Amino acid sequence: MNQIPVGSSSPTISIETGVTNSRKQTTDDNSNEVETQKVKETGVRALFSTLRDSLDEHYNTREIVIRHSKDITFQSKKLIYIGHRIINSSLDAILKEAAEKHKEIFQLFKDICVHLSGVNYFRYLRNMSNGFQEYTEAMAFLRYLEHGDLIKKDEIEANLLDESGNKFLQITDLDYVLGIADLTGELMRYAINSVGKGDHTRPLEICQFLRNLKAQFSLLNAKPNSPIGKKMEDMKSNLQKVELVCYALTIHGSEYPKEFYEFIVSEHSRSSESIYGH
Repeated sequence: MNQIPVGSSSPTISIETGVTNSRKQTTDDNSNEVETQKVKETGVRALFSTLRDSLDEHYNTREIVIRHSKDITFQSKKLIYIGHRIINSSLDAILKEAAEKHKEIFQLFKDICVHLSGVNYFRYLRNMSNGFQEYTEAMAFLRYLEHGDLIKKDEIEANLLDESGNKFLQITDLDYVLGIADLTGELMRYAINSVGKGDHTRPLEICQFLRNLKAQFSLLNAKPNSPIGKKMEDMKSNLQKVELVCYALTIHGSEYPKEFYEFIVSEHSRSSESIYGH
C-alpha cells in the first residue's frame, strides 16, 4: 500500500498563490480602469474647454459686428439727413459734406471687414444686414440727388475698396434690394419738401421714378410676408403719398402752402391705416 506523505503543504501553497495572483490581477485591472477613466475625463474637459473658448470667441465677434452695424446704420442716417438739406443748400455743398461723412462710414466698414472674412461673412451676415441696407439707402439717395437715377449694387461696392483697389466687403442682392425699397420713403419726403420750396417739377419726377421702381419690384413676385413683400407695402404707401401730392399740385398748383400737402399726406396715411390695418 502506498502512503501519502504526511505534512505535505504543496496543495495549500498552490491555492494561496492562486488567490494572491487573482487579487493582484484585480488590483491591476482596477488601476487600469481608474487610469482609463482619468484619461476619458481629461479628454472631455479638454473638449468642453475648447468648445467654451470657441463660443466665447463667437459671441465676442458677434458683439463687435452688431456694434459696428449699429454705428454704420447711425452714420448712414446722418448721410441721408445731409442729403435732405439740399432744399436749402447747393448740390456741390451737399456732396462735399457727404463725402466727409462717408469717410467715417468707410473706416467702420474697413474695421469690421477683418471679422467678416471667409466663412465668417455668412456666419455674421444677419447681424450686419441692417448696416448694409441703411448704407445702400443712403448711397442711393445721394445718387438720385446727383443724377436722378438708380444706383447699381456694384457702384455701391465700388466705395468699399482697399488701398490696392480690391473689394474688401460685398453687399448681398437681398440687402441691396431692401435698401433700395427703403429709398422710396426718403424720396417721398424729398418730394413734399420740394413743394415747400416752390419746386413743383421735382415731385412729378419723383413720382415717375417711384412708379418705375415699383413696376420693377413687382417682377420679383415676392410673397406678402417675406422681407421684400413687406417692403413693397411700404413702397406702395410712399408712392401713393407722392401721387396725392402731385394730384393736388396739378389741381391747385401753388394755391396752398407746403403744410397743406403735408396735411393731406398725413390724412391719407391715417385713412390707409384704418382700412388696411397698418
